[in-house]
Amino acid sequence: MSFSRRELINNAGFGLLLLPALLRSPRTILGHLLFDPDGPLVPLKPIPGNPFRRNGRSIVAIVYGKDPRRMIPRAIDLLGGLDLMGMRGKRVLLKPNVLNDQPPPSTTNPQVVAAMAAMVKANGAAEVVVADGSGIIRLPTSANLTTTGMRAAAEAAGARVLALEDESWVKIEVPQAQALRQFYFSRPVYESDVVINMPVIKTHRFAEYSCSLKNFVGAVHPRYRPSVTFWTGDWHERIAEINLAVHPALTVADGTTTMIEGGPTSGTPSKTELVICSGDRVAVDLVAIALLRSFGTWPKLQGKRIGDQRQIKRAAALGLGVGSGQDIELVTEAVDPAPPAFERLVEHIRRELLSV
Repeated sequence: MSFSRRELINNAGFGLLLLPALLRSPRTILGHLLFDPDGPLVPLKPIPGNPFRRNGRSIVAIVYGKDPRRMIPRAIDLLGGLDLMGMRGKRVLLKPNVLNDQPPPSTTNPQVVAAMAAMVKANGAAEVVVADGSGIIRLPTSANLTTTGMRAAAEAAGARVLALEDESWVKIEVPQAQALRQFYFSRPVYESDVVINMPVIKTHRFAEYSCSLKNFVGAVHPRYRPSVTFWTGDWHERIAEINLAVHPALTVADGTTTMIEGGPTSGTPSKTELVICSGDRVAVDLVAIALLRSFGTWPKLQGKRIGDQRQIKRAAALGLGVGSGQDIELVTEAVDPAPPAFERLVEHIRRELLSV
């Protein structure tokens, strides 16, 4: 995979930052990076159909509001309702972004996760699990789950909480991959009956942006994450190919506070007060990129069509979601009085989607 001189310099710089931190890391973290775990080889699951479609297009709901307990149920109603996911009696896993111990938008808003967990529980799920694996130099995840308030919020909503590096792994082989033909993936995520992806929307210094597709990096064994192979220049393609290991029935992207510059650990926040929901993870990312581009603050996402972003192109080629913004039906609503900026944002996103 070819990459530019600038990408090489940027990625090498990341590696230089990573090395001293790893040398100071606990032996357990170094062990994760030096050795493969034990884990059985498992088959790739077929990509399921999207339950939230209308007239041949993937529905994406954007809801503005002040309280996730009202925003998320309304967004899912706009999609068609949780009953379409058939989760009654099943084990449901919610995958937020708990990158580190910092508040949103570095991490997913715990109140967004709690609102979703409570809704799933009320819909008859046999078990609700909230699980993630933090950034390599930000481990252990268990401490971050506590510090961010994610553990308390999830448990109050009736969910069990897991730090994925403390759990078991399965081996995934991907014959159609170009960048990552095999890797180890979280067994609890792989074996869940229903997965709900719950990323936060933010810019990213190396991956350009982070939302739905990027969020599943946290379920990959640290030895196989894109940040460890920074010299290859194929961050974007690796991110997309990792998603062949898991197929979320629903993605709920947290835009209550959005990172519009910098990232992923720290950057410029903006209080956008919205959530983006869909059964199509690529559609969510297209809308999230359009949202980020509306601020004009992050050069890595400017000057090209949203569909030309490399994560999107590779994911669409793999059949993980829509390949065009014209395959998206965008529905929006405000559950609280919305400022004019929200309507302008929606119009900007509609224009961007039509250009893909």
